[in-house]
Amino acid sequence: MLEKDLLGNKNGAGFYRRDKRDSKTVFDVLNLETFEHEPAQNPDVPIAAEAQEQGDLGARTRFLVEKADDERHARYVRDTLLPYMAYASRRVPEISNTLEDVDHATEWGFAHEAGPLRTWGLLGVRETVERMEGMGLEVGAWVKEMLEAGNETFYKREGTKELQFSPVKGEYEPVRVDPLIVSLDALREEDKELSRNDSGSLIDLGDGVLCLEIHSKANAIDGALVEMGYEALKTLEEDDRWVRLVIANEVNNFCVGAKDGEMGQVEGAVEALQSLLMGFRFASKPVVAAPHGQTLGGGLEICLHADRVAAAGETYMGLVEVGVDLIPAGGGVKEMVRQLISPAMKTRAPALPYVQRVFEGAGGDLRQRPRSAGDGLPR
Repeated sequence: MLEKDLLGNKNGAGFYRRDKRDSKTVFDVLNLETFEHEPAQNPDVPIAAEAQEQGDLGARTRFLVEKADDERHARYVRDTLLPYMAYASRRVPEISNTLEDVDHATEWGFAHEAGPLRTWGLLGVRETVERMEGMGLEVGAWVKEMLEAGNETFYKREGTKELQFSPVKGEYEPVRVDPLIVSLDALREEDKELSRNDSGSLIDLGDGVLCLEIHSKANAIDGALVEMGYEALKTLEEDDRWVRLVIANEVNNFCVGAKDGEMGQVEGAVEALQSLLMGFRFASKPVVAAPHGQTLGGGLEICLHADRVAAAGETYMGLVEVGVDLIPAGGGVKEMVRQLISPAMKTRAPALPYVQRVFEGAGGDLRQRPRSAGDGLPR
């Protein structure tokens, strides 16, 4: 590659070459035998689909590692994952005195669901040490000392507290908890959950704040969540203990839209959702939405009807229904018109740029693009 000047994008091509075909940008892949770039092919990896069926992250990862001797794709996962975890163990306490800091580095820095040591724990600490040594990998000395002392896990729970093993002290110590973070699971363990169905819960956050937690399948709006939403509104309005409502959850995505239903049920479901969202908008006490991750379709419509939105830095919002030949039906288009156009009308500004903005938004065309001071669009 060096001899052929294949040094990367800045040089025109490397392992990949960016090209245009049929008016679309494509990335051709280098053939290591001919050193010519060829159209990329989608590989057929059946074991990936099998792994997805196993359950949570721990079950999926254990499945792949156990299949590694017989299946090349699973072997690739094992042969990259175990060296990465072994390396992390050798860097403690060299670069960090605590396990949580090592895990947070990849969880926060690279959006991993679990850091190297938490992933190791999902595979079983002792069993994974045996696999690592069988592959000739060096394991941090403190890991063996921990196991020899009868401690089988990096993390464990003690009541409502999570503990982590300290390689420095040789004993477990509490995982640090940010006092500004409210853990819904911890509140649940303290019997603060007031009501629950399969898709939503009402939780007492303290200080008179009620939380409507979304935990439906795929965090989509379904009939059960709408029912819990009505219960939240009723509780908020009729009980003087509550001064405001927060809509939130602690999973990867806030809400990915509304669940599909039978055609005969659509009209009633849409009407129920519209009435619920209007209930949020006109509630006599403040309603706050706390979105994060994907906040699509009905998820965005929840935010548009709230009094305030406290969005996480990693929040991706949009009315995406038009992309699949549907019309946003929860009242989101109406709210975009009201919130974007109505203020402009008070200043007698031209309405067209704002109307265009609403149509672009509803059409999924809210691209990330720089705005100039004179583009006529709201900040």
